[in-house]
Amino acid sequence: MMLEEHNVTRSMRAGFCVYDSRGFDYDDRQGETLVELSEWTADGVKHNQMCRRSGDSPACVTNRSSSKFARRQVNCAMVVANMADIYKDLVNTGGGLKCLEATKQVFCYHGLKRGNQNPILILTHGDKLTATDRMNARTKICEVLGISETSGVYDIVCMTEHGVAAEECDPVTAYALTEAVYRALLISDMSHTPKLNHTGMAIYWITWLLNLIGSFFAFVARIFNGPNQKFDRMK
Repeated sequence: MMLEEHNVTRSMRAGFCVYDSRGFDYDDRQGETLVELSEWTADGVKHNQMCRRSGDSPACVTNRSSSKFARRQVNCAMVVANMADIYKDLVNTGGGLKCLEATKQVFCYHGLKRGNQNPILILTHGDKLTATDRMNARTKICEVLGISETSGVYDIVCMTEHGVAAEECDPVTAYALTEAVYRALLISDMSHTPKLNHTGMAIYWITWLLNLIGSFFAFVARIFNGPNQKFDRMK
């Protein structure tokens, strides 16, 4: 129901925030998904911000968000899709793409892109499929979304073969999650201009001043060189 903020801090000045949102409905006939996404990308997000749906009861739409929570810009988006649901829809409908098209609508939304960088795609519940079905589903999803199967998409299992939560003991899942977060941080850094310290500012202004002085002397040399060229022609 609410956006939930998770802070990952290394110091008082270094860190990042991850926001977990409510899932979108595959049967989004009123375009609520894109409306909400446009609000997040344009206005930013903050902790306890309401995720509204048309079917919610009035008692559930009370906004608990407070001014004490900071509103933050969306620098990178991760789209999480249920691979098992998408593959089941493909099989049961004889190749129908309702779930996949809904995922594509969110993934390809222009507000989630940063330059030429697409959002990061996270596929879950693939452990419910056989190895062959899982590979076919991944190939079909990447084909429809127009992304590479080897980059930009991460297959995250939910439960191991022993019924244990994967993130607690599976090094492959832990590595995939770490790589996804690392790539998200790289994309986020692209939207920030580097902050100059005192040394950097001094070098910047000295360089600018030297360029200005060089341009001035080049202009003066050109002015005084003009009459000399005319005098040489007259000889």
